[in-house]
Amino acid sequence: MMKILATQFNGKLQTLTKQEDELFDVVRLLAQALVGQGKVYLDAYGEFEGLYPMLSDGPDQMKRVTKIKDHKTLHAVDRILIFTPDTERSDLLASLARYDAWHTPYAIITLGDVTETLERSIAPLALKFNKGLLPAEDGSRHGLPSLALGAFLLTHILTQLQEMTEEWE
Repeated sequence: MMKILATQFNGKLQTLTKQEDELFDVVRLLAQALVGQGKVYLDAYGEFEGLYPMLSDGPDQMKRVTKIKDHKTLHAVDRILIFTPDTERSDLLASLARYDAWHTPYAIITLGDVTETLERSIAPLALKFNKGLLPAEDGSRHGLPSLALGAFLLTHILTQLQEMTEEWE
């Protein structure tokens, strides 16, 4: 079972190379804050809230990159990286209304498909990863390591962001 799961997950990771341009757009948007006076905030929903410790306790911590939960007002120089399993969540929609009112640009990474909400983002990334990796006997699928995928993507984004902004520090 482990080998099947690992093979299927590796296959999903390989499909991300087809979205390299979209990932670069996310990094470029976030870098705008770090080469200026802004900060980058992570806003995570559902299972992706498990990404927050990577910013405070993980090996890839960066100055001026933090979780959003403690901040009441952001500015146009700041940028927001949003991880969400679903772009139609009411809590996400309420946050997007605040970010739009503050004129704070954001990138949205979602497990789902492209939606109207996702298209509001300056740097959208629809992973289309909403089915499990393992087939069940009844034809359904289970085993959706969404947090592991999010951690992989966040590590990639932080690494790229570090490389992109090193010359400006």
